[in-house]
Amino acid sequence: MKAKAHGDNALNNLADALANEGRTTGRTFDISKISIPAGWVDMSPVLGHQPLNYLTRLTMRARVQAPATTLKFTTFSDRWSVSIGNMFGIVLDPGSHIGKVWNLTIPEGLKEVLWKEMNGAQVLGHRYYSTRQAKSDMGRFCVCGGEMSLQHILLGCEAYRLQPLLEILMDTLREVSPATSFKTLQPDAWGHSPWYPLLALKELEKNTLPIFKGRKKILKALKKTRQKREWIIGNYYWALWKWHMKEIHEDRFKFIPWLCGSLLKEKLLSPVPTHLLAQEGENIGNNRPTDARVRLTDGAFR
Repeated sequence: MKAKAHGDNALNNLADALANEGRTTGRTFDISKISIPAGWVDMSPVLGHQPLNYLTRLTMRARVQAPATTLKFTTFSDRWSVSIGNMFGIVLDPGSHIGKVWNLTIPEGLKEVLWKEMNGAQVLGHRYYSTRQAKSDMGRFCVCGGEMSLQHILLGCEAYRLQPLLEILMDTLREVSPATSFKTLQPDAWGHSPWYPLLALKELEKNTLPIFKGRKKILKALKKTRQKREWIIGNYYWALWKWHMKEIHEDRFKFIPWLCGSLLKEKLLSPVPTHLLAQEGENIGNNRPTDARVRLTDGAFR
């Protein structure tokens, strides 16, 4: 230890001397003049000429546990993988998609709602308590008697028939989407997991569209409209959520879907905010390649 400390001081003194020499003479400080004792420093491996963001990702990946591997996200990760597999016939790594919710072209409030839903922190159903002294059954139970949940809100029930609003959503999507029966263009067919595909539209469209003449043209059209489609679908889900929350917290408000058609149409046709468009192609801090093993099934086109 004493020898190491002595050598350490010697190297520091030499570095100071060379730095002072460079300052007084105007020459660049050349650290190659420092001779390192044999065995003092392990010179390999060397990560030369690597960008700082890449080195940062490597460091964080080695030191920070990915959200998908934590206990909070385990249940959602398993459910998401199974649902996507059944719906599109493709296996995707949830760890590389969970964080993408923050980079979606959807309203900021919906991002927070979906994030809470992923880690089991959604304040609905049996976890709900009103800010008022009395508990609100509207937050714990739907008027139909079922337990309130995000899934229940987005899918509707006997008390909230969402078919008129869903038809508006589909008509709006047809105005901006290429003419194809691809399942990512049909949120009305996303079953009991109505927002799961939003996390992986790009990968789903790229990896499950069969090879045929004109495939590149369709993929190009899908890419061109992807952010607009995310914005339309996101606004639809966000509107349903806000109307339900308003009904829970405001005694005078009653959510009647067929009366909200014109307001929904206005929301869906609103322009995508510039700051969301700027996110296209940006990295969210997890550049791992997608673990996608393509198994094409009829489900992708139903």
